[in-house]
Amino acid sequence: MKPKFHISFSGGRTSAYMTKLLLDNWSDQYEFIVTFANTGLEHPKTLDFIRNCDAHFGFNTVWLEAVVHHDKRSAPSHKIVDYASAARNGDPFEEVIKKYGIPNSAFPGCTRDLKLSPIKSYLKSLGINEHEIPTAIGIRTDETRRVNPKTAAARTLVYPLIHNWPSDKQDVLDWWEDQDFDLGIDEFEGNCLGCWKKSLKKHFMQIERDPLVYNFHRRMEAEHEFTGPQEGHRHFFRGDVSTIRLFEMYEENKGASVRVPASAYEDGSCSESCELFETILNDTLA
Repeated sequence: MKPKFHISFSGGRTSAYMTKLLLDNWSDQYEFIVTFANTGLEHPKTLDFIRNCDAHFGFNTVWLEAVVHHDKRSAPSHKIVDYASAARNGDPFEEVIKKYGIPNSAFPGCTRDLKLSPIKSYLKSLGINEHEIPTAIGIRTDETRRVNPKTAAARTLVYPLIHNWPSDKQDVLDWWEDQDFDLGIDEFEGNCLGCWKKSLKKHFMQIERDPLVYNFHRRMEAEHEFTGPQEGHRHFFRGDVSTIRLFEMYEENKGASVRVPASAYEDGSCSESCELFETILNDTLA
């Protein structure tokens, strides 16, 4: 039997490019398990893209969603879904918020609860200890700042696009230009709609294109502003900015981006997709 090898497929171009390389080159050495964890707030084109990768490239992706246990202290487990049944209205995200509160830069638990925990639960259901097999993460040579060597060693993470097939953003884009389909998402949108890690500039661009993206965030803040172990409230966006305030800032800064502090335009490791371990670099390694 070939040893097992886990690929964390985020649903982005880079992650798909990495997955294709691994399957094409190492399938004679490993039995690959490709997983995608759906938050319920993925861009609709992300779900289309994953379906296309499965159909065109044979990824055989296992689609997962978090199952939150409100009456227990245990982490979320998983359920298996597919393209047709995958949540598209934020249900998994809302269940996580009901238990743990709104995620933001001070409480960055959404990747842990919506992605890491369901994937860990799924691997465990297969009798696999996540620390005993490799997990491939789609981070490129031009993104090495997103890699924490200590976390990588403790969690047996590997970065094929850094160490095996060194690739940068242009390499990935050039490859996709030759394919029959593409993700079709502008970088400012990203896979996870309204992600709190995005810069204000990207949020303003998203509001300009589709303000309805933030209906979920506005409702969660109205219903769960005080949910969680902290004292006081939580808002989604950096600097304790609420969704209501974000829209006010958008109106205030229309055509006058110079009034926005330069630091507000910097992303927190967010571009096209959210990779599994990049947002939990400072978490415990439990």
